[in-house]
Amino acid sequence: MTCPGPVMVRMASTLNGVNGAASTPLELGRDYEYTIVLRGRIPGRYHIHPMLSVRDAGPLLGPGDWVTVDGDRAAFTDPITTLTGVKLDLAHYGMGAVVSWHVLWALMAVGWLMYWIAKPLLMPRYEALEHGEGDSLITTDKIVGIAFLGATIVIVVLGALVTNAWYPVTIPLQSTWLRIPPLPKQPDTITVTADRVIYYIPGRMVEFWVKVTNNGTKPVRIGEFTTAAVRFLNSSVRQPESDYPPELIAPAGLVVEPNEPIQPGETKALHILASSEVWETDRLALLIADPTSRLGGLFMFFDSDNNRSLVEFDSEIIPTFARQGAPAKTGI
Repeated sequence: MTCPGPVMVRMASTLNGVNGAASTPLELGRDYEYTIVLRGRIPGRYHIHPMLSVRDAGPLLGPGDWVTVDGDRAAFTDPITTLTGVKLDLAHYGMGAVVSWHVLWALMAVGWLMYWIAKPLLMPRYEALEHGEGDSLITTDKIVGIAFLGATIVIVVLGALVTNAWYPVTIPLQSTWLRIPPLPKQPDTITVTADRVIYYIPGRMVEFWVKVTNNGTKPVRIGEFTTAAVRFLNSSVRQPESDYPPELIAPAGLVVEPNEPIQPGETKALHILASSEVWETDRLALLIADPTSRLGGLFMFFDSDNNRSLVEFDSEIIPTFARQGAPAKTGI
């Protein structure tokens, strides 16, 4: 989770129902159900995102939303019971030690600054160098620098020894890999093949010509196309959830032609329009300067019982200033 500062406390996080405190390898192309439980700490209104940190790639952010935290900040507590049975309040535990260490290092920093401020700095030192007395200045500085370095090492070593003596029972975090199997894989009953995909720059619109094959047992219709957390909905099939961030739903929706069910065993050519200013405002369509560009996302199909099927889509995309007709049919 990402939010503006420590305004919330994470109570629990699970991956497919399993405690997700440790690092977990994920299988590419598989589905996982991630749940995070938060508790407000500081009253206010905050914009937060679910976040998944990926090794060697960085954090992946989910859709953001505004959350309002009510209550009294001074009354906040975070009680826990340790493995040894000791009851603690993490909201205030160890604050004395934190303040003491900050004060100690602040005094060290002030002492180092005062040494240089109190002694002659520019012209007197220049005069000493001109008269061949520079070695005495350097010798003194070395002695003071070694003294501060020695004091720092002593404080760090003593602090580590005292901490280990006071808290002998500790558990390292992120010490192992927790392998969690993905959710059962959905049968690949629908395939989507791209004939051509273009981005119409003046209209801020992506135009698809695709062939969809339904190998399932029920008729299906395209209900949604999602890319970079932005959702394009076919209003005749899919309606947005009441609590979903409206800024992540394209107002113009998804236009599908022909907007009819695809019967079992049928292959149908579809013309799809996804127009929205988010292609520009969210920098999803910086295509003109790139020699080759690709578009990726998820097509979501729904049957008569509202069962959802996900189909990954990936295709080259060509920017253009003039709309074009459907691709010409070719044959042998």
